[in-house]
Amino acid sequence: MANSIEIRTAQQVTLSYDLATVGARILSTLIDGALILLILWVTRFILGGGLLSAWASFIILTFYHLAFETVLGGRSPGKMITGIRVMRTDGAPIGFADCFLRWIVRPLDITFSGGALGLFLILGSEKRQRLGDMMAGTAVVSVKHSLHYAYHDLMRLHHKNPEQNITWPQLRHIEEKHILFIKNIINSRDDYSENAHQQALRKCAERMVALLELEKHPADERGFLQQIVNEYIVLTR
Repeated sequence: MANSIEIRTAQQVTLSYDLATVGARILSTLIDGALILLILWVTRFILGGGLLSAWASFIILTFYHLAFETVLGGRSPGKMITGIRVMRTDGAPIGFADCFLRWIVRPLDITFSGGALGLFLILGSEKRQRLGDMMAGTAVVSVKHSLHYAYHDLMRLHHKNPEQNITWPQLRHIEEKHILFIKNIINSRDDYSENAHQQALRKCAERMVALLELEKHPADERGFLQQIVNEYIVLTR
């Protein structure tokens, strides 16, 4: 069973994400369960115990995960708290159809089996997928990022393309902490708005263009930064 998954974006850039641990997924489920109970209690307190309250409780219980994961791009409140999210394994943005497929199988994976079936499939599949993930082509990944990446995280990229051509040999003189920062920027696209992430990529690319004394700003800023990371690994491995 792998500990990470590689996702190729629409810009043809391959990003590596750590798969969510079983513990994080269980904790996320427990947090969501507690929040559901809290919402049900508040609903019953406000509406009383009549038919309206019963219908509201039914809707909350039934559509909680579908609604949140659709609106929040693969995240429920529990997933947000534990720093995990659902992503498509082909790099495409997650949509309603993907969330629906995961949701429609959720009773079988989790509710009716007490989570046993989902846990069995997660532990036994290469990408830690439950049945809903397999049907939707999704995986649950960790999106907790910090500036304190271990160097072996970067070294994993070397094994993808050990014959990396070197365009900027002067990269060997760049400090490792700056390369780690670039990696953090690349991997943080799901933590911020698209506009904020693009601005971060642009600022980072502008700084590297200046350091490398390049004449033109790259059109594909993410690809440019990813190439810098890859070349640095080859130069310093």
